[in-house]
Amino acid sequence: MPNLSIEILLLDDEADSLAFSRQSLSRYVRPECIHCAQTVEEALAILQAGNIQLAFLDVELTHSSGFALCDYIHREYPSIAVVILTGHVDLGAKSYDYEAFDFLTKPVDVLRMERTFRRFQERQAAGASRRVMIESGAGFVLIDPDDIVYVVKDGGSCVVHCVNGEEHRVTYSLDRLEGILDGYDFFRTHQSYLVPVSRIQQVRGTKFGNTYEAQLDSGVTVPVSRNKYARLKEHMLKRSMRLM
Repeated sequence: MPNLSIEILLLDDEADSLAFSRQSLSRYVRPECIHCAQTVEEALAILQAGNIQLAFLDVELTHSSGFALCDYIHREYPSIAVVILTGHVDLGAKSYDYEAFDFLTKPVDVLRMERTFRRFQERQAAGASRRVMIESGAGFVLIDPDDIVYVVKDGGSCVVHCVNGEEHRVTYSLDRLEGILDGYDFFRTHQSYLVPVSRIQQVRGTKFGNTYEAQLDSGVTVPVSRNKYARLKEHMLKRSMRLM
């Protein structure tokens, strides 16, 4: 996999850590494609220069927040996949709230990084075609993302529910399916649910008033986590969708 032509942004305000991560990245990406920054301001300048495809962000910065930059990239550069870097494993759960493409602990393990790049290549391959390929119990199947009603985690596997009642059980994790479907406007409403935003008709509080649920155009209702509600509302309002 070495010498990939992928334009990378690498942000880390610790010089030694930045050098180590850059060295790890250079095992897979051409050195001239790795653009390093030690401040958010430098990172913004690199983003504005264009062509960045994958951003590796240290979120524990001394004078600013890497998570805030992650949010900014999602808003302004939605095609860029963001990988969270941190020295603390317990921040992994928080990274899901920021819809990160992947999460790596520092010092970065090069074999774990290879998995990140393989996932990114899968995402690129999926984007080249309107249909995505997933592996079900019956073998490989190609699915048009527009035909997916919702995806739900079920035990150690996931079930992809499609129009006309079709269901495909896959051994992929929901995180991996989220990566495969990245770019097709899917939203993680809950730790166990992934839905296409275009199918959401309304979001409302439950009868107990302390949780939320989304009604899809198929009549199915899926849960919405409290910590996802505000972001989903913003996501929908940007598309002039009605939220109740």
